[in-house]
Amino acid sequence: MNQFLEKRTQIFTYDVTGGDSGAIATHTLGMLPANAVITQAWIHVLTTFTSANDSGTISLGYTDAATAFDAATAINSGTTWDDAVPRVSDAAADAAVGNFVEIGTAELAVVAVTAVQTITAGKLLLLIEYYISD
Repeated sequence: MNQFLEKRTQIFTYDVTGGDSGAIATHTLGMLPANAVITQAWIHVLTTFTSANDSGTISLGYTDAATAFDAATAINSGTTWDDAVPRVSDAAADAAVGNFVEIGTAELAVVAVTAVQTITAGKLLLLIEYYISD
């Protein structure tokens, strides 16, 4: 018997400009359901991120894997955290079967981790594509 899986896409927002905290901390952006198998992730920076001298860092991931979607990168290192076209996540699943990421049997928080300096402005969307395994 063939079984068809429903592809799902969830959008998470980290918006310091719009009121989310930029303090040095782990910020919960939302939850991924239990048994999610991540097949792709995209990051779209809508407003360039800033900190006092732009040495603040941001990483994106989920509970127990805080850099799963993007390693901690300083705001001033290239264009990673500048307003730009969407980009495929640096560290996440990249549509190659060997790189799919199964997050496990429990619901997990999607997080942005800020370090080094308080983030003073910036907004991003993190789009995660997945399916639910049995």
